[in-house]
This record gives sequence, structure tokens and C-alpha cells, in this order.
Amino acid sequence: MNTFYESFSQSDITKSERVLHTPSSFAKASLFYMQEAGTLKSLKSHRCQRENLNSFLFIIVLSGKGVVTVKDKIYALNTSDCVLIDCKLPYSHQSSEDDPWELMWVHFNGCNAQSYYNLFIENFPSFVFRTDTPTNFISLINKIIEAHNDKNNLSELVTSKLITDILTLSFTEALKMEEYKDNSIAVKLSAICTYIDENFKNRISLDQLAEQFYISKFHLSREFKTLYGVTIGNYIQLQRINYAKKLLRFSDKSIEIIAGECGIPDTSYFNKVFKKSENITASQYRREWVQ
Repeated sequence: MNTFYESFSQSDITKSERVLHTPSSFAKASLFYMQEAGTLKSLKSHRCQRENLNSFLFIIVLSGKGVVTVKDKIYALNTSDCVLIDCKLPYSHQSSEDDPWELMWVHFNGCNAQSYYNLFIENFPSFVFRTDTPTNFISLINKIIEAHNDKNNLSELVTSKLITDILTLSFTEALKMEEYKDNSIAVKLSAICTYIDENFKNRISLDQLAEQFYISKFHLSREFKTLYGVTIGNYIQLQRINYAKKLLRFSDKSIEIIAGECGIPDTSYFNKVFKKSENITASQYRREWVQ
């Protein structure tokens, strides 16, 4: 059951503008789609509470202060703070009494929305992040509203792209905040990446990296995955596959030689890894890309 609660009638406590959209069956099946977007200016402190909504919500605070509560955990929000919420969870937001906020928001959904959200929370579990470029988010939401008002055949495609841009920018800005919190680990991880880029043809182990860069294996594994979105093992594998594809396309070397030069001397295992990554064999890749 969907639940909705506001402690006052809207006219008493807010000034808002919003657009509502009912997506087409194609958008529901294939795209990100907007359900509602708009702006809200609180005239006085006001609490809005929801749960069990089949929706995801992005909010940016344009001015003022307030709090958002997600699963009974309270987060203080100020100007330029952003929130990304799965609305199936119980959540609420309330403007400050002495400095009422102005918000801009978009409710959205789509076939890949849950996966994007899960990835975001896996990396940034606080729901809240701050941006130093709020105009980028404001512009994207305004463009979503404009696309809705245009009501042409491309509106839903344009809106889907804009929602993707909001999510991508959310990842980027949240990551910048994490890097700011602990810049030293970001610098160290960057050095580790550079080392892997230059040495992936050789055997590289987690133990070796931890010892060489003076960092615990647990901390290295966790922070690397948080910052880059892949494990160290997967990153090494990606570098090897990328190099293999270059050799397959731009050299006449045999697959056996290429496997060894990529750091995977077992040809059988190389073929298995390559096919898992590209969904085709190395030989097929060479035939398709070398004309």
C-alpha cells in the first residue's frame, strides 16, 4: 500500500510548481522516465512523509536548510546538498523553521533504475552528497521539465538521457566528496592504478600491492572498489583484455603469443577470460574487427 502524509495543506506552507507524467509502455519497458518534477519553496517548517512508492527521488537544496530521514536515520541538509532516495523505503523531509528551504526535485523510475540506485548505495551509503556545481543539476531538471512540456515523439527519449545524466553526475559529485574526505587514499589509489597500468603484463597480487604501497589488503580492496567501481583483480583483467584487443587488431601475432604478452601465459585460460569479457572468442574478435 502506498502511503502519503503532509502535516499541513500545501497552500499554507509551500509554493510549488510541478509537472506530472504518465509514461508510455515503451518508456516503462526500455527507458528511464520522469514521474514528477518541479520546484518547492517552503513558507514555514513542514514535514512530508512517504513510503512504499514505486519511485526514486532526486532532490537538490537550492537555498535554506532542513533534514531528511531515511529508515529512521536523520541527515541535515544545507544549500547545494543532494539526496538520492529509493521511495519504497520510509522517508521524510522537513524544512528548517528559521531558514525554510527551496528544493528542486525529480521523481523517476525505469527498467534499470533499481540497479543504478543499488550501485550508488553500495558506493555511497549515506544517501546524501554535496555538489560544488549545483547549476548542472538545476539545468538538467529544467531540461526535463522543458522536454515534458514539448510533448513531441522524442520527449521520453530526451528525458531518459537527462535522467541518466543526473545519475552519472550524482556518482561523480558523490565521489568527489569522498575524495575530499580522504584525499590521501585517493592519491595512493591513483598511484596503484598507474602501477597496474604499467605492469599488468607481469604477475600482480593483492599482497604485493599492499606491501609495496603500505596499505592493508582489506583497506585497499574496499577503497579501490569504492573509488573505481571494480575490484583490483577485475581492473587488472580489464587492462589485459584491452591490450589483447589492440594486439589482435593491429598485429599479426598468434593468440598464444598475445596471451603471454598480456600477462596470461595459459592460452586456454586466456581464451576463457577473453570470451567471458567480450562474449566472443579472441579469434572471432580478430575476424570481426580486422577487415
